[in-house]
Amino acid sequence: MDSSSPTLLKVENLSKKFLIKKSLLKKEYFTAVDNVNFCLNQNEILGVVGESGSGKSTIGKLILKLIKKDSGKIEFEGKDIYQLSRKEEKEFRRKTSVVFQDPRTSLNPRLKIKQIVEEPLIVHDFPKEERKKLVVQTIKDAGLDETFLDRYPSELSGGQRQRVAIARAIVLKPKMIVADEPTSALDVSIQLQIINLINNLKQKFGISFLFISHDLNVVGMLADRIMVIYRGKIMEKGNARDILKNPLHPYTKLLLASLPPDHPSKRKKLEQVVEVYREETENGCVFYSRCPIAEDICKTKPEYKKSDNREVYCHFA
Repeated sequence: MDSSSPTLLKVENLSKKFLIKKSLLKKEYFTAVDNVNFCLNQNEILGVVGESGSGKSTIGKLILKLIKKDSGKIEFEGKDIYQLSRKEEKEFRRKTSVVFQDPRTSLNPRLKIKQIVEEPLIVHDFPKEERKKLVVQTIKDAGLDETFLDRYPSELSGGQRQRVAIARAIVLKPKMIVADEPTSALDVSIQLQIINLINNLKQKFGISFLFISHDLNVVGMLADRIMVIYRGKIMEKGNARDILKNPLHPYTKLLLASLPPDHPSKRKKLEQVVEVYREETENGCVFYSRCPIAEDICKTKPEYKKSDNREVYCHFA
């Protein structure tokens, strides 16, 4: 990725809470996204990594306006997506798309593949003849042939269904796609095929991806930059190669240490990161209760430390 690439998406101080308990006297909220800031450049893949429940998917939904933000600002092509006119809103919908985790639930089982891929074109008023040509071309771009167009999702394998979901996402030639765990429901061999497909689409069409995953191995093969999330807060972000080679935040180190080595001979060389469990602190670092290097200073919130295109949320980084 060219570091001078223009910014496509800019997120500032984005926050989102969900009501989890309500009584006559008080309400309890769960903080899913906590004051998040990042950019996505044109023709870039930004990997968003974290455990289940860390807020990754919520960030994706907020960016696509599938749910409403509580506070913060989201700009797409320099425009606040919450201040768009009706015409600009439709254009925003045309330029952005999503690929969900499980194609079994994201594809309508009653529709044929050609109807599924064609649907976005109908919504955006493409002429009928143009729709036919685009559907045929797009299914090929997704790595399938025309014979799949008259089939139903139930007749396809998991990998083939995910290719259909990707075809539907790219048929309008969007500028940005949020890919929410698009490989986690697939076999390992099929995962690699989908990773290669996404990379090819980026190269061919210049599509930017926000690639959400819990698997650092998958993200490491694909992403230009990585953003590590824990309990709705960015722990570390920077170039993918730098983070994988030299993680600075204890949580990133913990994620990397949990990955199996490329070869059994490397097992002894792995850095051992021992997770600790202690009482949480209300006003301190969100990772304090599990951090292996936490000290009393961690009971206060750290500031983001920036150096060499890296940001780390830690007192000791």
